[in-house]
Amino acid sequence: MGLADVLFRTRNWNELLEKLKAEQIPSHEIGSAIVKLGKPFDQERILAAKDVVAAYLNHADAWVRHEAMWFLTSWGRFPEYQPALVHALRHDPDLDNRAYAASCLGTLRKGSKNPEAMRDLKEALEDAQEDELVRKYFYRSLLEVVKNDPVTDFSLNDKQLSDIDWAWVRSLSA
Repeated sequence: MGLADVLFRTRNWNELLEKLKAEQIPSHEIGSAIVKLGKPFDQERILAAKDVVAAYLNHADAWVRHEAMWFLTSWGRFPEYQPALVHALRHDPDLDNRAYAASCLGTLRKGSKNPEAMRDLKEALEDAQEDELVRKYFYRSLLEVVKNDPVTDFSLNDKQLSDIDWAWVRSLSA
């Protein structure tokens, strides 16, 4: 049982947060510790932990970056981290994290028609050098931002890049 588990089981949320802040959690336990900070959901705790968690957005470990994105967007819904998500969807070395950053951006800006999110997802989608599956995530997230219903519009498992409505994508303001 790791340090994060011990602290969580003893219900010492504050100590876990302080150890994360002081970078005293072993690397292989940081992702789990971030998840534990978000459960059970408590908006005050999410707000209190956001700056500490944000410091892990550029961590060397892909899973840590993933969990930091999750915490700040799926749980926190903090729009100020949109630039970090855009950076991750374009530059994270892990393709799963690039796809996940797009999903987080879609969740964060769901149905908002946020022009910056639309522009960034459109540009990333049009990057022919990007992995095909990642590009499909970009498209699904773009649908989520614009139309608010990505699952029924575009199933990642059943669709190909050729199924993307490229005319619609091109019609979006750049």
